[in-house]
Amino acid sequence: YLSLHYPSPSLDGVDPILAHSHSPEHALRFPQRTAQILCSLNPPKMNRALDIGCAVGGASFELATRFDEVEAFDFSESFVNGAKHMQQNGFMSYMLKIEGDVSAKVSAILEKKITKEVRKRASFFTGDACKLEDIVQERNLGTFDAVLLSNLLCRLSDPIACLGALRSIVNTGGVVLILTPYTWLEEFTPKCNWIGGHRDK
Repeated sequence: YLSLHYPSPSLDGVDPILAHSHSPEHALRFPQRTAQILCSLNPPKMNRALDIGCAVGGASFELATRFDEVEAFDFSESFVNGAKHMQQNGFMSYMLKIEGDVSAKVSAILEKKITKEVRKRASFFTGDACKLEDIVQERNLGTFDAVLLSNLLCRLSDPIACLGALRSIVNTGGVVLILTPYTWLEEFTPKCNWIGGHRDK
């Protein structure tokens, strides 16, 4: 996930994650591009954004370049810890599996525009998106001008519960961006909770 959220083959002095001259850099920075798409929807205010299923924070930090405040959470504590590490240090070194037993040490690094001031605008915590309404109430999160759900919906046990909670937390004129491959699997979502992906009887 660090490789997906913080690709760095074009940054000077940083170990390349994809170490060849024809690296498909056009396919990188997916989290950042989703955040940019959300911003392009032009909510009337750019005060507060919510990143549901933030993983290690790539989209969250990108949103923080445009919004005054970004709340971001993920079910995975290790992902949230990774996001907090990036927030505090600006980089993280880790071992990336190349092939079989072969690994290489690479570095995830924040882009220069993600300054310390920008990083301060993001808050990361663990939470279950299926209990979004409870999270908002318990943490007193309030409402948002923009909400992002990326690569999350088809990994929730109860996606309707998450979607149903959005109406109470999005400000008037606010925007929501949902991106999903709709790869429904019963190991994540009971078939009775799938939103499509099966034939009507």
